[in-house]
Amino acid sequence: MKFKKLVALTTATVLSASMLVGCSSSADTNEDTFKIAMVTDVAGVNDQSFNQSAWEGLQKAEKELGVEVSYRESNQESDYMTNIESLVDEDTDLIVGVGMKLASAVEESAKLYPEQKFVIVEEDLGVEFKNVQSVLFNAQEAAYLVGLVAGKTTKTNDIGFIGGMQIPVI
Repeated sequence: MKFKKLVALTTATVLSASMLVGCSSSADTNEDTFKIAMVTDVAGVNDQSFNQSAWEGLQKAEKELGVEVSYRESNQESDYMTNIESLVDEDTDLIVGVGMKLASAVEESAKLYPEQKFVIVEEDLGVEFKNVQSVLFNAQEAAYLVGLVAGKTTKTNDIGFIGGMQIPVI
């Protein structure tokens, strides 16, 4: 549970910092409101993981910072580009791709729309993309602490781990 809160807080912090760069101090009208939208991977917005944490972070940013937030849920991988393109067409200021599965769609979109700002969670697209910010987590640090606690509390000297998917971060 603490990990999900950490992910949500980190995402909100990164997004907040990104927003401050482009926000103006003009009167708060609908046209001047900074718009952030996220694109989920196929797990959906209520996945009890990255998508949900990112959405909760965006909702917190909306409440505390007055930004406008929304999301596009992807039912299949072919929806990634379509969802991103619809957000570009809607003049969204910042588009967040949640999870490494969206990396190729964000990369392609960053090339097609060099003026559009993107965030990709849990993937590093490198320095060649000036319009993409990567959000990476030091999962090894939390895993180390969990392993330390498990090692100190085991009664059998056997410790195991069951990951949800076979992906690099797991």
